[in-house]
Amino acid sequence: MRSSFRQWSPVMLALVVFTGLALATPPSEPRTPPSPGLEGSELGATTWLYRDQLEPPWLDYSWGPHSLSATDPVASGTYSISVKMGPWDALYFAHPGYDVEPGDMLVLKVHGGTAGDDAPVRVRAVIGTEQPIGVLLGPTCEGGAIRAGRWTTCRVPLEQLLSGGRTRINGLWLQEGRGRALPMLFFDDIGIAHRDVPPEDVHITVSPESAVLAPGASKAFTATVTGTSDTAVEWSVEPPGTGGTITAAGVYTAPAAPGTYRVAARSHAEPRQVARAVIQVQPDTNPGSGKWVSGYYTGWNTDLYPPDKVDFSAITHLMVGRATPRPDGTLSTQFDNDQGPQIARTLSQRAHAAGRKALIMVGGSGEHDGWVGAASDANRAKFVQALLKAVDDFGYDGLDLDWEPVEPQDRPKLLALVQALRSARPGLILTFPIHWINTNFPEDADPWFAQLAQYLDQVNVMTYQMVGPWDGWLSWHTSALRGEQGLHPSSVSSSLALWVQAGIPKAKLGMGIPFYGVAWRHITGPYQPFTDWSDYVGGDNSFTYKKILEYSPWGTAQWDDAAQADYVTFPPNTPIEDGTVRWISYDGPRAIAAKGAFVKQEGYGGTIIWTVNQGCTDPATGANPLLDAVRDAFLK
Repeated sequence: MRSSFRQWSPVMLALVVFTGLALATPPSEPRTPPSPGLEGSELGATTWLYRDQLEPPWLDYSWGPHSLSATDPVASGTYSISVKMGPWDALYFAHPGYDVEPGDMLVLKVHGGTAGDDAPVRVRAVIGTEQPIGVLLGPTCEGGAIRAGRWTTCRVPLEQLLSGGRTRINGLWLQEGRGRALPMLFFDDIGIAHRDVPPEDVHITVSPESAVLAPGASKAFTATVTGTSDTAVEWSVEPPGTGGTITAAGVYTAPAAPGTYRVAARSHAEPRQVARAVIQVQPDTNPGSGKWVSGYYTGWNTDLYPPDKVDFSAITHLMVGRATPRPDGTLSTQFDNDQGPQIARTLSQRAHAAGRKALIMVGGSGEHDGWVGAASDANRAKFVQALLKAVDDFGYDGLDLDWEPVEPQDRPKLLALVQALRSARPGLILTFPIHWINTNFPEDADPWFAQLAQYLDQVNVMTYQMVGPWDGWLSWHTSALRGEQGLHPSSVSSSLALWVQAGIPKAKLGMGIPFYGVAWRHITGPYQPFTDWSDYVGGDNSFTYKKILEYSPWGTAQWDDAAQADYVTFPPNTPIEDGTVRWISYDGPRAIAAKGAFVKQEGYGGTIIWTVNQGCTDPATGANPLLDAVRDAFLK
C-alpha cells in the first residue's frame, strides 16, 4: 500500500518530533476580525494561518515544489502560496495543537491556474499521526469547483475533517488526491473562521440529509424548525445558479452537470440558523437497456488482460480486486500484484475517462476471518475509515463487499458495516455477491439478505461453477441458464427466482457469467453419474476462454438447448492437458446472448463477470470476444 506520507523524508521525521509538542498548552492566539467577502454572515472572527506569510505557530512541512512568497497572482496583500503538486504531493501546515470549536471553518482563496475544475485537491486534517480522508476542496468553493484563471473562495467545515470525536488537530493538508501531476495552483488568505453561535432555542433540520439523483431528477426536501412558533424557512441551492433549483415548498431539481451540490433551509425566525442536505448528481452509467455489466478485474492475472486494453464500452462497472480486510480493522491494498496500486489507479482513471464506474473488490474466498475481525464492534469504525480512505486514495466510486461465507453469527456485523458505510458516504456505490441456490434446498435463499439488500445498489448471484461431483448429482453445466432438475438442481433462472421469493427486488439482482470453463475427465458430457472427485480437472484460472478456443479444434462444439449452455467434447486420449479431458463446460457467445435476453425479459438488473481477464484471447490487442458478446446482449 502506498502511504499518504509517501516516504519518511527528513521533513516527515521532523513531524514526529513536532507533534510531540501537542502535549503542551498552545499559546493563546488572537482572533482578528474577518476580512470582508471571505466569511458569510454566520461567521465571526478569524484565526489566520497565512496572510503574506505563515502565521506562528504554524510551520511549513509541505512536500512538493512550492513557495510561500509568490507575487503573481495574489488575492490580497503582497504574496500568495504557489504549489506545483505531483502525485499525492501536499501543502502541509503543522501546528503544536489547535483546538477546534463547534462551527469552525477553514476559509481560503484558491486560484486554479490552468487546472481549474479538474484539480482534485483534497483537504485533510492531521490528528497526531493520523490523517482522516477529509473532503475534496472543489465542492466547498463558490460555484462548486476550483476555477481556472481566477480566485475563488472556499469554506470547509473543520468538523468534516475530524474523526472519532476528536477536537484537536496538529496540522492541515491540501493534497493532490488522484495520483497525477497538476499545473501550478495558488492559495491565499488561509484562516480558521469561527461561527457566531445562534440562540440555542431555535433549531432546524432538513430531511433527507443526503440524496443521489440523476441529472434533471427531482426530490422533495422538508425542513423542521423547533423553538419558535414561526416555522417558515427560505430554501436556496449551493452553489447558486449552477447547483439546480428549489421551490418554496422544498422540491429540488438537479442540474444537468454531475457533481456535489447542497440545498439549504434558513430559518425565517432566526436567519443565522441554517440546515443543509448534500446531493450527489450522477449520470446514468448504464447505456442501452439500462442493465449493468459489472466486470471483475483481478490483479493476479493482469498479464491475461493488460490494464490499458480493457474495453470499457462493454462494462458499466469495473470491480478491481482485490483489497483484503485484516482482523484489526486495517486494509491491505496491494491488489494481488507487485504493481497493484498503480494498476488500480490506472483502471479507475480509464473507467472515469470512459464515463464508467470503478469499484474496489474487498475480500473474496479465504478472507472470512479478516472480515469478522474488521467488522467487529471494536474495529468497525476504524475499518469503515480504512475502506473510505482506499476509495478516495485510489479514486474509486464504491465497494464490492465480497464476504464469503456469511455465517449466521456474522450477519449482525455485516449489516452494521453496510449501514455504517451507507451513513458515512450516502453516494457510495455498494454491491454484494451472494451464492447460487440448490433447488433441492430452497430455504438457503434466506430472507435476511433482503434486509441487507435495502442498503445495496447491486446484489449479484455468483451463478458459475454450479456443479461438482457431489453425492447424488449427475454431471451438469457450470452456468446453465435453465433446465435444473432433481439430480442437477442448479441454474441461473432458478437461483434468481428463489432470491426474488426471499424478498430481493428484481431490479437489484444480477446474474453471474463465467469467462472460464470447467473441464472433466472420465465422463463425456452432461447428465452422467460422477465417479468421484478425480473427475474434476480444473476451472477458474485454469481453463480460460483463450485456452478453450485453442483446444476446441481437437473436439466437437455442442449446445444444450434445455440448459441454454455451451460445451465441447473430446475423443479419448486427445493431446490436451494430461490427455484425459473429455469435455469442457463454458459460456460462449450463444449462451451469453440467451442470458442477456433473459435478464431483459424478466426485469433483472444486470450481470457480473468473473473475470474479464479470462475472456481476453490476445493480450497484445485486447481482443475479448466474450466481452463483445456481453455488450451486444446486455447493453444494446
